[in-house]
Amino acid sequence: ACMGLLAVGACVLGAEAGDRPRLLPAWMGGLLPFAVVSIAAAACRAHALDEASDAGALILAALVGRRLASEPRVREALIGLLVALACVAALRATLQHHLIYPIEARALRAGSGEVSALILARLEAGRPSGPFTLPAALGGFLAMTLPLTLALTRRSRRGAAARAGIVLAALLQGYALFLTRSIGALVATTISMALALPFLAPRCAAALRWGVLVLAVAGAAFFLHARRVEIGSPGADPFLLRAGNWRAAVRMIRDHPLFGTGPGSFGTFYPRYIEPGMNETRYAHNSYLQVLSGWGAWAIVPLALFAGAFGARLRPAWRAGGADLPVLAAGAAFLAHNLVDFTAFLPGVALPAGLLLGAGMGPGQPCDRGAAAPRPDAGPPTAAARAAQRAPAVLTVALALALSTHAAVSALSRNLLERAGETAVAGDAQESLHLARAAARRRPGDPAPPAFIAEWVLAHGMHDAGLREEGERAALRAARLDPESAIRHFTVSLYHKAAGRPADAYRELRAAHLLYPLKDLYRAGTRTAGAEKP
Repeated sequence: ACMGLLAVGACVLGAEAGDRPRLLPAWMGGLLPFAVVSIAAAACRAHALDEASDAGALILAALVGRRLASEPRVREALIGLLVALACVAALRATLQHHLIYPIEARALRAGSGEVSALILARLEAGRPSGPFTLPAALGGFLAMTLPLTLALTRRSRRGAAARAGIVLAALLQGYALFLTRSIGALVATTISMALALPFLAPRCAAALRWGVLVLAVAGAAFFLHARRVEIGSPGADPFLLRAGNWRAAVRMIRDHPLFGTGPGSFGTFYPRYIEPGMNETRYAHNSYLQVLSGWGAWAIVPLALFAGAFGARLRPAWRAGGADLPVLAAGAAFLAHNLVDFTAFLPGVALPAGLLLGAGMGPGQPCDRGAAAPRPDAGPPTAAARAAQRAPAVLTVALALALSTHAAVSALSRNLLERAGETAVAGDAQESLHLARAAARRRPGDPAPPAFIAEWVLAHGMHDAGLREEGERAALRAARLDPESAIRHFTVSLYHKAAGRPADAYRELRAAHLLYPLKDLYRAGTRTAGAEKP
């Protein structure tokens, strides 16, 4: 749905691009060959296309936000919408902490079935995530919306009552942020609030900045203590775990400097860099390191150029304390948060951030005025000049249509696979298999549906020769589509062992071990329930 809306917005941008500044800087075209090679060289093409689609969506969101910035009323409506959504998210998080999670924890403890200790511990810890998947994602979203919310107090013309309501909305968001106990989100909020102070309180910005810093230090100390008590193990310290993730990402960049390990492959390659004491994760907890490890070191060029452009836009706005400052501060919170987390890979946070980054660097700024100003001595444009002017717009529309088509196909396949998992948990094994087959037909290049089918047959269908053959074909296909994944090779080894091919089983198990050396399950000679069941 989001990609469809972005595609419509991009088409509107393309239709209006003839008399407006360039949608994208010219240097972006020179980087496209590097991006294409990184995607083409990726071991798993489906994962690479998924991450490329997310990156394209972020760029489109920034372009749409840039266009919205030229319409003051639309820009104000966007800010108001994000503030309203933040209030809803904060209210839901508050209910989760005080009502929903305690009820669910008591129900699990009172039940007769086996309870996951991890799920129970998370419920009893009470760290809410609101409508997001993780507490840190909620915290990262609120770090962007808090300065926008407080900025409404200066823009509101409805008197003291309206401003009091806005202050209450900010307090609600601040309380939800406190409940997340996310240190990274707290740091991002500190940065966004400190940057927005010249607009929020120009007369006492310096003094308030020290107050924000003191509160941030106190809050970080409390959060760190609470998290360590919650975890209860020195080896699970969040800082040490993140340091391990960063170290692994740096080693990936060292080993694959030109075009990376492939977009979307960090979680696949990470196991071969795991050391004792490190956690299993799909993300580097630093989006910039993850981009460089997946796409290649060339990606530092667009990242550095964007950081320079953003800094050049932020500095004069901060000195002037203008109305653009809260939006830029919100964008800075997102950029800073991704130094210690991965909200750039979570569309629920990344797409609003893209809109805000585009709005903060939108047209009407000095750099755009100069670019858009007509030259008095310029004659009528030639046909070649008109074609060159329209080319970026055509490419933008083509990109939007390609991304929306990919998103639709991926969403349909993913939805079918999620329903297959839910149906399997509910006990309807045959319907689960039917849905997984449909997901595989929807997107033949995705390794997840055939991997699901292979594991389903291992659990339910090894007594049927036809199903066993289908499961082995699915396992082999998943391994071909995602050859760097240890679990794919391990699944294939189970089928070889069940068919009485010990040499082939050992070869696949050895491949899984090399891809994930610390996993005991993948060591040669390991006996598993799944392997013995057939």
